[in-house]
Amino acid sequence: MGRNPPILLVDTNYDHRALLKQLISNMPFAVVGEANYGVEAARLAGELQPDILLVHIEEPLALAFRTLEVLQEAAPLATPIVISRRSDGETARKAMLAGARGYIVSPPTSSSLEDVLTTARARHLAKPNPADFIEGEDGSQVMRPSQLAGGTVITVFGPKGGVGKTTLATNLAIAIRQQTHGSVVLVDVDADFGDVAVIMGMEPERTMRDLLRAFKEGELPPVEQFLSLHPAGVHVLAARHAEEVGMQPDPEAIAALLKQLTRKFDFVVVDTPGAFIPQVAAALDEATTVLLVTSADMSSIKDARLAITTLRNSGYNADRLKLIVNHATNANSVSDSDVARTVGYDVFWTLPHDRAVPESTQSGEPIVLSNPKARMAQRVLALGAYLSGAGPLEEPVAPKRRGLFFR
Repeated sequence: MGRNPPILLVDTNYDHRALLKQLISNMPFAVVGEANYGVEAARLAGELQPDILLVHIEEPLALAFRTLEVLQEAAPLATPIVISRRSDGETARKAMLAGARGYIVSPPTSSSLEDVLTTARARHLAKPNPADFIEGEDGSQVMRPSQLAGGTVITVFGPKGGVGKTTLATNLAIAIRQQTHGSVVLVDVDADFGDVAVIMGMEPERTMRDLLRAFKEGELPPVEQFLSLHPAGVHVLAARHAEEVGMQPDPEAIAALLKQLTRKFDFVVVDTPGAFIPQVAAALDEATTVLLVTSADMSSIKDARLAITTLRNSGYNADRLKLIVNHATNANSVSDSDVARTVGYDVFWTLPHDRAVPESTQSGEPIVLSNPKARMAQRVLALGAYLSGAGPLEEPVAPKRRGLFFR
């Protein structure tokens, strides 16, 4: 009697996962592992080398599709199959483009689920398309460890300084850590002038500048040597305020660093300088999700429009870009609808004016820790829950419209 084909079930919804396990238990398949999105899923796929990767695709879609991609790198001979409550053709099309060999609308019947699992696996075996892999010690085919990456990169970007990027990045990193208990690292790409350490109330011994110097000298030291651990459980690669400004970081070094971190952490949150410079471009290229932050003044809005136009013209994927409006002061009367209309792009999230923010900055304690019930803290916690898959998306803050990416 042949073995039951092993399945790795990747699903952040525990109730949905239990439903699938119950259905599969009555089929000639075996669930040999289950995981959430990200590093955990990639690690299990690499260790178990299942026959089938059954991935539940739900919001946030960027995180879900990123996981689907890295699972195929970790287990190149497995058959990727997507299950989702989304029945629209566009999601199914994106799933197939990301490598899925089957698409199931949830909740499935037992017969429909078994039929897709069986048919998709048979078709995949008939036309295998393995990625680059090596032979393991036991003779199995496994991905080269240097190519495995499972973490989510969230790059916080704004073409202008003073819009609240660093405040958002620091609080968001802590919020994700609190809500997922996953591994989180916060990276300050502004190697000379970054303020992540200041807002976090930290005085790190080794910084981004030290790591970049080692890269420049041809060394490849473990990145852990340059990280500092915040009491909230977030690892931090901070900037250094040197007496003299150093050379601009090499974009290739930034890209290599972020790739390395995605192999070690579930979430990599990146704070960037307020300018469209090469190292920022590298951080944008490596991002799973980009949070483009603007304040509600016309100068910042103009710069945000220019940034979106630039990204669009360079072919940047619109699914990865989220527009955040930070109402840092109560001195303007620009509405979120005004911002969306002027920028030509939907507003994804808003951050409220909150007098508790400057108080937390001065104290060196992020507001999600110093005052978690504050309006700003609540909004960042909700954003962190959505981006990490720990919670649902709240109602849209602006009416949906066709933006620059889709004209």
